[in-house]
Amino acid sequence: MGFNLDAQGGQNSEYATAVHELGDAFLHRVLRPWLYPDFIFKWTAYGRKFNANIRLVKELTKKVLKEKKLDMIMRSKNGATELFPNESLSERKKRKAFLELLLEHHLKDPSFTEEDVGEEVDVFMFAGHDTTAMSLSWTLYCLGKNPEIQQRVREELDEIFGDDMDRSIGREDLTRLKYLECVIKEALRLYPSAPFIARECKESFTVLDHTVPSGGVCVILICELHQDPESFPEPEKFIPERFFPGNSVGRHPYAYVPFSAGPRNCIGQKFAMMEEKIVLAHILKKFRVTSLDPRDKVVTKPNLTTKNVQPLRLRFEPRNL
Repeated sequence: MGFNLDAQGGQNSEYATAVHELGDAFLHRVLRPWLYPDFIFKWTAYGRKFNANIRLVKELTKKVLKEKKLDMIMRSKNGATELFPNESLSERKKRKAFLELLLEHHLKDPSFTEEDVGEEVDVFMFAGHDTTAMSLSWTLYCLGKNPEIQQRVREELDEIFGDDMDRSIGREDLTRLKYLECVIKEALRLYPSAPFIARECKESFTVLDHTVPSGGVCVILICELHQDPESFPEPEKFIPERFFPGNSVGRHPYAYVPFSAGPRNCIGQKFAMMEEKIVLAHILKKFRVTSLDPRDKVVTKPNLTTKNVQPLRLRFEPRNL
C-alpha cells in the first residue's frame, strides 16, 4: 500500500488485534441464529466489541487515505511527481504502490470516491494479511513433516540461485519456482486459508434431489471438498506432484478452489502466490525446517481462516550445519 503500519514494531498493533476479534465475533454470530438480527446482536458483548472494532478499522483506513492523498497533492503542486525518489528513473516509472494507483484514479475521476478507495484498501488489508500468514505457516509445517519434499525444494532453489543465496528474488525467478508453487498449492489443499465460502442463490436449483430455493445461502466447505478421494487419491497425504500439469488433466475445475471461484473469486490470488514464493524461498535458502508435532496432534479451529488451536512448533536450523 505504500504506508508502513509498523505493527510488528508496536505501532498500530490494535489494527491487527481488531481484525482477529472481528473474525471471532463473526463466527460467534454465525453459529447462533438468534444473534442474526442487528437489533439483538448490537446489545451483546460481542456485538459492542464488533462495532467498536469496525470503527477502529475504518478510522485507520480513513487516516491512511487522508495522509496519502494530501502527500500526493502536495508533491504534485511542488512538481515532485516521482513517487520513489531514491530509485532510478526507470524503476520509478515501473513501480507504484497499490494505494497510490487507487488514489490517482480517484483524483482523475471523482466518481471513484474516497469511500470506494477505502473499500478496496479494506479488502486487501483485512483479507490479505491473515490468510497469507496462515498459508505460510501451514506450508512450512507440511515441509517440516516431509523432509524429502523439503530437500527437493532446496534443490530447485540451488539450481536457480547457485552460490548467490543473498541476491534478491526477481520476477523471472518466481516463474522458475515451479515445484515450490506445487508445494504451496498442496498445502492450501490440506489447509485452505479460507475453510469455507458462502453464496446467496439468485434462483432455485436442484442438487441430489434436493431443491435449494432462491434467496437461500449455500455454504461450500472447501476444507471438505479438497479431501475428496475421487479428485485427490490418498487425500491425507502431502503430495505436491498432484499439481504437476500432467497430473491435473481431467480433474474437475472446481475440485480445487483455495481462492474460491467464479466472478467473486479472490482478487489477490496471484499476488498471494508471488508473496508466498518470495517469503518461503528466502527462508528455505537459509534454513532447514522441522515440524515438532505430528498431524494428529495439530488441531484446527473454525474461523474465517484455518487456524491451529495450539501454536505450530517448528525448528529452524541453518542449512550449512
